[in-house]
Amino acid sequence: MLAVLTAAVSACVVLTLVNLVVLFAVVRRLREQPQTEGPQIMAVPRNTAVLPFETTTADGATITEKDVFSGVVAFVTPSCGACKDLVNALRDHDPELFSPLLLVVMGELTDEIRDVVAALDGAVQVVAGPATTAVSTAFGGIESFPSVVRVDGGVVGASGVRLDAVLAIQVPVGML
Repeated sequence: MLAVLTAAVSACVVLTLVNLVVLFAVVRRLREQPQTEGPQIMAVPRNTAVLPFETTTADGATITEKDVFSGVVAFVTPSCGACKDLVNALRDHDPELFSPLLLVVMGELTDEIRDVVAALDGAVQVVAGPATTAVSTAFGGIESFPSVVRVDGGVVGASGVRLDAVLAIQVPVGML
């Protein structure tokens, strides 16, 4: 009887170890898979008016909704991988395509974000830390990151998660 019990426990231990090996293999494969982009989502519905706000930029300047009357506002977090891709995309695009640009960093500025801001050489204003609440509220309480919003005449012309997709969306003539 003791031999049967020992064999059963040994079999359970072996099966558990095999299960762990398979689990680690699946997790490793999932981490190796490239992240695919989902469908382009609207962060803020088109034609939504930008609410009044006033806040302070990272360099101490005061900024209001009038400063982004026609421009691009990008909302990012320092810990988000897709946000890092967006910040790098800002560096790769011609600043004339999205000027003026307001970069809203929900958290503290990282060295990587500072490098991009320096590379854009004055084409971007940055709001970070607690000052971001006013801007986020003005755009309806942004909760997904990254979010890119193109403002045309004080209303949202386009929004989404990718800079190139938001810049490519055409605004209907009657909206301006």
